[in-house]
Amino acid sequence: MDHKIVEIAIENLTQTTGIQGIWNENGPLDGVLKLIINNQKYSFVVEVKQEVRTHQLNQLEEYHRLYDNLMLVANHIFPKIKEELRQKEIPYLEANGNIYLKKENLFLFVDTQKPMAIEKNRGNRAFTKTGLKVLFYLLQHKNAINLTQRELAENADVGLGNIPQVLNGLRQTGYIIPLNNKTYVWENRKNLLERWIAEYGTVLRPKLKKERYKLRGDWREIKLDTNKTTWGGEPAADLLTNYLRPEKLLIYTRENRMDLIKNYRLTPDKNGEIEVLEMFWKQEKGETAPPLLVYADLLLEGGKRNKETAEKIYNEYIEPNL
Repeated sequence: MDHKIVEIAIENLTQTTGIQGIWNENGPLDGVLKLIINNQKYSFVVEVKQEVRTHQLNQLEEYHRLYDNLMLVANHIFPKIKEELRQKEIPYLEANGNIYLKKENLFLFVDTQKPMAIEKNRGNRAFTKTGLKVLFYLLQHKNAINLTQRELAENADVGLGNIPQVLNGLRQTGYIIPLNNKTYVWENRKNLLERWIAEYGTVLRPKLKKERYKLRGDWREIKLDTNKTTWGGEPAADLLTNYLRPEKLLIYTRENRMDLIKNYRLTPDKNGEIEVLEMFWKQEKGETAPPLLVYADLLLEGGKRNKETAEKIYNEYIEPNL
C-alpha cells in the first residue's frame, strides 16, 4: 500500500478546499484519516488503492457494511466508478483533491481537478504478458515460489529466462521477501490477486487470440477434450457452483479452428454465442479452467449474479490458498 497517495491527496484537498487532514497508518484496513471541516473532526477508516476497477466495487461495498465511516483514497478513480461509488454513498478522495463525502448533515462534492499522472512500474516484468502467466501459476500454488527456477518455468509454461525477471519484479513491488538466496515468503497475496485480475483484463486477455463460434444444441452436451479445451467464465462458474445459469459462453483451448469445428460441431460466426480464447496455462484436470481464472472472468464481465457467483468461488476455492 502506497501511503504517499494519502499524503498527496491531503495536500491537494487542503489547497482545493482548505480542509485539513491528519493521517494515521495504525487502524483498521490501511489506516485512519481525520478531516477537520468547519472546526469539527470527522474520522474515516481508509482503503488505499492506486486505481479502482469495477471488480473491486464488491469488496468496497463489503468494507462499507463493516465500517460506516469508510473512505476510499485512490490515485485515480475513473468517472464511471466514481458515479457508482456516489450511488452507493461510499466516500472517496482522489490524489488530485477531488472528493465525495455525504455524512449526516455534511455534503462535499468536488470534481474539478484534473487526474494526476499515475506512476507505472516501468520495466517490472512481473506484470507483462509472460509475467502474468507465471503469477497465475504462483497464485494457485503458494509454495511454488520456492521451486527451482527451471521447475517454475516448466510448470508455468514459460521460458526459463523469464523467471529471474519475474521474481525480481515481485521483490521490487514487495509481494515476496527473501529469507535467503533460495527462499522467499509471500506478502499480501490478496492484493496481488486483485492486481493480477486488473492486469490480466488489460494486458494478457486482449492478446489471447479471439474467435467466436455458433453452437448447435446445448453447451452441456459438448464433450470437451479437457487436456486441450475447457470451459471458462459463466459456464465454468455454473459447473463449479450450480448457481449461475450462463448467458455468455467462453472456452479456453489449445485446439485449432479445424479441431473445434470437427470435434464439437462449432461453426465460425463473428456473432456466435461462444467466445474462444487461447489456453495460456498447463491444464491439470477437469472440464473448467482453474477457479482463479473463472473468478477473474466473472468479475471482469460484471453484473450482480456474476459477482455473487464469484464470491462463492472465492470463498470455496481461492481464499483458502491466499
